[in-house]
Amino acid sequence: MTVRLATACLALAGAIALVAGCSRFVILNDPLTAAEHNDLGVAYEAGGKPELAKREYRAALKRDPRLVRARVNLGNLEAAAGRWRPAEDCYRRALRVAPDDADALNNLAVALLHQGRSLAEAESLATRAVASGGERDSVYRATLSEVRAARR
Repeated sequence: MTVRLATACLALAGAIALVAGCSRFVILNDPLTAAEHNDLGVAYEAGGKPELAKREYRAALKRDPRLVRARVNLGNLEAAAGRWRPAEDCYRRALRVAPDDADALNNLAVALLHQGRSLAEAESLATRAVASGGERDSVYRATLSEVRAARR
């Protein structure tokens, strides 16, 4: 047991010496959970740093590919940049994990609306979002109204 401990200490000392001589370092163990990476992404996004936010959302998804909130947030970044097709892909992937997620339903409807395609699907999605009765009900209803107006 002592030999293993001594070997580990020597390896650690070598790694520290290597890192100390460099201007960059590598984190060997990421202590953040997927949810914490997502929250950090939200903070970066609120601070006007979308690239850092995107990096954190992706880190969250690497930790937990089923974290719907990170997938929706990543889609929202794409939508904010006017990249509607990648946003659509993010929302669809979120809905594969959580088919009744009201934000993903609503935001996918918005993405389809902005692309001017699949308006019948967009109406169905927005209707499902409204039916969820979520806390953003007024947003979901506004989306549904916009989609219905576009279909006329």
